[in-house]
Order: sequence, then structure tokens, then C-alpha cells
Amino acid sequence: MRLLNAAKILDWLAAHPGGGWQERWRAADADSGKEFVLAAVLGDDQSEGQRNGLVAGLNCLMMSRIVLPGYAFLRGYKALRLFKDLQHMFPDGDLDTMRNHGVGLGMAPRHVDEGLRLISAMILHTGRDLHELTAEDIFHVRALGRRLRGEAFIGTHSPGNCCGASASSSPRRPSRTLCGMAGGRRPNWSTPTASSPRRSGTCWCRYLDERRPGVDYGSFRGLVRELAGVFWSDIEAHHPGIDTLRLPDDVVDGWKQRLVTYVHSKSGEVEERRGRIAVMMRVRGFYLDIQEWAHEDPFWAQWAVPSPITRGDGAGNHKIYKQTTARMHQRVRERLPHLPLLIQTAWRVHREAAALLEAARVTPPNGIFEHGGTSHVRELLPGADLPRLPRPAPG
Repeated sequence: MRLLNAAKILDWLAAHPGGGWQERWRAADADSGKEFVLAAVLGDDQSEGQRNGLVAGLNCLMMSRIVLPGYAFLRGYKALRLFKDLQHMFPDGDLDTMRNHGVGLGMAPRHVDEGLRLISAMILHTGRDLHELTAEDIFHVRALGRRLRGEAFIGTHSPGNCCGASASSSPRRPSRTLCGMAGGRRPNWSTPTASSPRRSGTCWCRYLDERRPGVDYGSFRGLVRELAGVFWSDIEAHHPGIDTLRLPDDVVDGWKQRLVTYVHSKSGEVEERRGRIAVMMRVRGFYLDIQEWAHEDPFWAQWAVPSPITRGDGAGNHKIYKQTTARMHQRVRERLPHLPLLIQTAWRVHREAAALLEAARVTPPNGIFEHGGTSHVRELLPGADLPRLPRPAPG
């Protein structure tokens, strides 16, 4: 039955142009989601049996690597059974080894399962086997989540920890991949600028390596985001082929104009960048650091050029700080009249929760009790110890 339903999907894909099933999958825009595929194959008249059968056929195609769905498709697919079936196809012992390794690191079972699901999604998307996954696959998923949602997908931190054990047992995996998959800090060769074949990529990576030991992770992420993302990636996007830090005046002026606004990642609206002066000061610090380091390290001499950001560019920083403080004070003034209501509500919710807890405490396991006009059942979870009920008063 699964093969028959898989054949229906292939018949639908065959009507689209392409040199293979994957090209036809893209041409059919099948990554739009499971519901899109079901509607395209079955039409409007869909029974539950037909839907379940077609989903089984779709699972068969993905498990066989005939089509490689996108991450957005897999996240909307919500097929836990598909991921579990795929995990049973891992090499013998690898699944248990990864679970035990994650538990040994102190990971909660839920986090281990999230990591295994993400590993399964990477296998389905890339078409590679477990031991062929690389650190770049994890970093790609992490970057995709931040681009689509503003933050990494849930469970993105878990695959590296889960794969740490299987990585050490796989002689086929290169050492650079082992470092990324087994956890630890993200190497600078995986940053966006490092993938550039231009000579400037070496400068950026070495600068970030110099700065990394002296800052915490959050500060380092902000440094990379502003220097590599807001500044240099924008320069490269608007001026392809540029490979020098000595920027012409028209290039700098154009970047400063684009810096004033940005497109919100979630709403898609154009908003004012309130921290634009702080970004310019980061860029100025980058140039001044290189000028200072060039006196001690000859490598930096070739990159020591005048800063395109002058001291006067930060003249409005104090004004922005005052505006930020004024907005904070205004929010306080708007919310202060509602503070008494907030306190009353908090106390009321606290009293109701305490009364419900007390009523449940004196009720035997699996017993029914009334509270606030609603019937409740006190369930005894599997593996939980039996509570000690209060003894009745004598007499």
C-alpha cells in the first residue's frame, strides 16, 4: 500500500519539469508543506484513510532518499513516527550510544530526543548517512533558524552533544568535523566571512580569533553580528569583488545611509536602527585595533588603513542614550497606574493555587475532589511515590 501511494506522488511529480525527482520536487514547490502535497495529489475530496495512506507513501519516498525535503517542510510535517523509523536504521548500537552519551552529559531525556529528531531531519534533508554528517550541517540549521525565526530551532544545541560518542568511534570522520559535532565553541572558519575565498576573509577570521578570548559568548556573537553581518556582508552585497579594508568615500556613505534602517526578521517591516551609532563605533574599534596591532605583528600591517568611521560619527550617541532613557521612563509612567491591579491579581491567583494544592494534598491518589465548582482528579503518575496523607485527628 505504501508503494502504491508513493507511486501516486511520483506520478504527480512527473508532471513537473526537472532532470530528477529532486528537481521536480522543487519545481512542484512541494516544500510548501504536507497539506500542499496532499491537496495537489488527492484534490479536495480527501478521506482520512486516503490522507494516512499518502502520508505513508511520502514517508517511504523520504526514507528512501528519493526526495530530500527542506527543513521548513520537515518542521511543519511533525512526523515523529518518521523520525523514529529513521533512527532504527542507524548503525547497530549508535542510537543507544548517543542516548547514553547524552544522559551521561547531564542532558534531560527530552533534550536528547530533540537532538535525535534534528539529526534525523538533517539526514532526510541532506541524504547522507549518520556518520557522513558534518559540523557545517548543524551550523546551517542554526543559521536557518535564526534567519527564519530570529533564534535557533529548538534542539539545535543537542546534536553535537549526542554525536560526541559516535564521532569518537568513527574513523571515517575528519577531525575538523569531530570538533564541531562533539560540542565546544564554534570555530571561526564557520563564520560567514570565512567561507569567502577572498583574502579579506583571513583578516576577519584572525581578528575574531584575537578578540574571542577576551569576551563572553554573548558579546562575541554581537561582535560577529555587527562586524561580519551588519557591516562587511552589507559592503560585499552592494559592492561585489571588494577585497580591501580601505573603502572609498561613496561606499562608506552608502553603508551609513543603509544603516539607518533595517528589515525586521519576523514582521518584514522596515524599522529604524536605534543602535546604529554603536555599530559604527564597533567598526571604528575594529580599524583602530588593527592599527595598534600592526606595531607588534607584521601580519596586520597590510590591513592597517584609516578608519572610515570618524570620531564625529559618534557625536549623536549621547542623544540616543537620552532618547532611550526617555522611552523607558514613558513606559514606566504608562504602566504604573496598573500596578495595584497587577498586585491584586497576583495575590488572588496565589490564593486560588494554594487552595487547590491543599485540596489535592488531602485527596487520595486517583480520587475526585471539588474546588471552585469544578471537579478534579488527583492522578498518580507512573513511578511516583505514594504521598503520605495526614492522619485524622484523634477522637
